[in-house]
Amino acid sequence: MQFSKVIGQEHIKQSMVEAVANGRISHAQLFLGPEGNGALPLAIAYIQYLFCKNRTATDSCGACPQCNNINKLGHPDLHFVFPLALSKDVEKSTDVFPKWKEAFLQNNYMSLTDWMNYLDAENKQPVIGVGESKDILHQLSMTSYEGSYKVMIVWMAEKMNLVAANKILKILEEPPDKTIFILITESTQLPVTILSRTQITKIPRLTEEEVATALMQRNGQSKEVALSVARSAEGNYRYAQVLLTENEDAVFFSKKFQDWMRICLRMDGEKLSEWIGSADSGISTIGRERQKQFLAYSIQTIRKSLLIGKLAISIDAGEQDFLTKFSPYVPLESGEVIFDELNKAYHAIERNAHPKILFTSLSLRIHDLLAASRKLVTA
Repeated sequence: MQFSKVIGQEHIKQSMVEAVANGRISHAQLFLGPEGNGALPLAIAYIQYLFCKNRTATDSCGACPQCNNINKLGHPDLHFVFPLALSKDVEKSTDVFPKWKEAFLQNNYMSLTDWMNYLDAENKQPVIGVGESKDILHQLSMTSYEGSYKVMIVWMAEKMNLVAANKILKILEEPPDKTIFILITESTQLPVTILSRTQITKIPRLTEEEVATALMQRNGQSKEVALSVARSAEGNYRYAQVLLTENEDAVFFSKKFQDWMRICLRMDGEKLSEWIGSADSGISTIGRERQKQFLAYSIQTIRKSLLIGKLAISIDAGEQDFLTKFSPYVPLESGEVIFDELNKAYHAIERNAHPKILFTSLSLRIHDLLAASRKLVTA
C-alpha cells in the first residue's frame, strides 16, 4: 500500500518519510487514535516505503517486488497479529491469517466489528491470547528472508491479555537486530510496561474535508451527499462507509433507542422485557459487538439531546422530532450521569457482562434519572 492510497494524515506521512530518510526507525512504535483514522493502512504504507527499492522522496514505487508483496500482505518479513475468537482450533493469528488478509484487502479501513463479523464470531470476545506471544517470539527469532528488517504489526493491541503482554516485554525492550514492532491501538488500555517501551505516535481523526473527498473519489458520491455523511461520521471513514452502505443498522439503532427511552420514562415492565429479550430484535440477541455499537450510538444521541436548541449540531430529520420532545427530560446533571452509566455498560459488555441483567439494571437506573426530570417538565 502506498501513502497515496491512505486518506489524509499528510503530516504523519511526512514524518515517516523523514524517519526513513534519516535512518531513525524506532524498533517499538505505537500508533494511537480512534477507529476509522487509517492507522493500519498507514502502518503498512510506512513499511512498504521502508522496504521499497525504488522509493521516491514522497512514496514507495508501488511496482517493485517488495511493494507487490507487501501490497498483497504476502511479504515473508512482514507479520501480523490481531484479535481472535479463541477456540481449540484457533489460538494465534497465523491460524486464520488468510481470512484476515482477505478481509483487509476488501476493506482497508475495517473495524474490529467488521473483523469479528467476518469470522461469524460477533458473540465472542476478541482477544490476543498467550499463544500469540509465543508465536511472536518464534517468528522474530528467525533470520529475515530478505536480509533486511523483520516487522511485526499488532492490530488492536489493547485486546492483548495481560499474560500475552508480559511475555513480549523483553523482546520489545531488547529486540533482535533490525526488528520493528508497530502496535496499533484505539485506546491507552495497555499495561504501562508496554506503553513505556514504545514511541507513541498519535494518529488524529480525519477532517470532514478529507472524509468527504474520499467518499467522492472512492465511493462515487456527490459533493452534497459526501459532505453530509462526512459531518455525521466525525472523522471516522469506516463509519462514513457504514452510513452509506449500512443504513439499516442506523435505522435499527434509532428506533431501538427511541423505544428504549419511552419505556424508561414510563417504566413499562412488559415492554422492557420484550425490548430486551425479543427473539427477533431484542437487544440481548444482537451480539456483543452490535450491543457496543448501540451503546455508542446512545451516548451520541444523549449528547445531541443536551445540545439541541443550544448549539448548531447535525441532526437527521428522523431524529429531530424525537429529540426536540425528549431533550427537556435530560437536563445537564441527569445527562452527565446517563453518559457515565452508558459508558460503564459499554465496558461491562466488553468484559462479558450478561446482557439481559445489564440492560435491565441500566434501564431502571435511567428511569430513576428521567423520572425526576419528568415531574419538573409535567408540573
